[in-house]
Amino acid sequence: MRLSRRQFLAYGARVGALGFALSAVPAWAREAAAAGLGAPALIERNAWPEHWETTVAALGQGATTANDAFFVRSHFPVPTVDRASYRLEVRGLVRTPLTLDLAALAALPATRIRATLECAGNGRGLFPIANTSGTQWERGAVGTADWGGVPLSLLLERAGVLPEAKHVWFEAADHATLPQAPPFLRSIPLTLARERGVIALAMNGRPLPTRHGGPVRALVPGWYGMAWAKWVTRIRVEAAPSDNHFMAKGYRYSPVGGDPRTSPPVEAMRVKSLITSPLEGTRLAGPSIEVRGYAWSGAGDGTVEKVQVSADGGGTFYDAVLEGENTPYAWRAFRGRVTPAARGRVVLSARATDSTNETQPAGADVNVGGYGNNSWHRVSVHVTG
Repeated sequence: MRLSRRQFLAYGARVGALGFALSAVPAWAREAAAAGLGAPALIERNAWPEHWETTVAALGQGATTANDAFFVRSHFPVPTVDRASYRLEVRGLVRTPLTLDLAALAALPATRIRATLECAGNGRGLFPIANTSGTQWERGAVGTADWGGVPLSLLLERAGVLPEAKHVWFEAADHATLPQAPPFLRSIPLTLARERGVIALAMNGRPLPTRHGGPVRALVPGWYGMAWAKWVTRIRVEAAPSDNHFMAKGYRYSPVGGDPRTSPPVEAMRVKSLITSPLEGTRLAGPSIEVRGYAWSGAGDGTVEKVQVSADGGGTFYDAVLEGENTPYAWRAFRGRVTPAARGRVVLSARATDSTNETQPAGADVNVGGYGNNSWHRVSVHVTG
């Protein structure tokens, strides 16, 4: 959902010190704003390939994130995929290899799920480290959508997975512009693929947009976005995980000076919360303040059990109310009310606890890739009365 022009300009003024301006949004969004179609809800972090971050204000507009406000992360330039000639193959350790066009995929028994997608680097730009490799995302490389598609388990069942198979590889249509660069390829355990993998064809009730992996992408609810391969053309069933660069060395929780090959892999989303109201720099009339936002986790059954909010920078926390259904692997809205002890500058904080009893840390451990930053969200506001 787009912000109104007034909301966008007000937000831009509040974070102007961070360099947020109309020039920082994608060109197509600037053109839409100029044509009177509404102010954009995306910040351009990288022009090519596209790295677009959703504003916190836009994330607060509803339980799902509109397609044209959803963050975009591409490793390579968006490929041109002809939907008429598109084919999805299932190969490898299977008895019956499959080749399906979009019509054949659409004719299969479908599923519809709500799930939160978060880039593993979300919050990278907020880590207290001089330099972390990768796009300097702040808080908006996350979103939630209603996804439609085919259960991956159904395709695997029809292909007849052989007993020695243990992993599912996703091959995609995008590629690097330099021939020596490795392709982007991810694999996931077969048990995970069967349990909750989806081959997505739709996003929020519409055909999957090209920028978001259309016509077909993989969904791995609960895992960070690098596992949600876009523009999938082939599913390979193998005995071993992929040895691709982005598996063997990339996406690892490597400490400073550590070896990525022996560091833990980035997989399930860490428990996290985001304050969407009030926004940074807002002036509020007291004495009490309502704090709203969303919380999510990829651990355990993918649900959040508790969210707490604070009005003294985390010195004292109070339980918030969780709203809506407790949908596995989808964020859940929360609201809480706090009464600051004094007027003037007040620092609001939020922390979530998931079904595994894991609670957000005040500050996540730093790693050289800047992955999994689930530190408390702190929002500074000014209380006037």
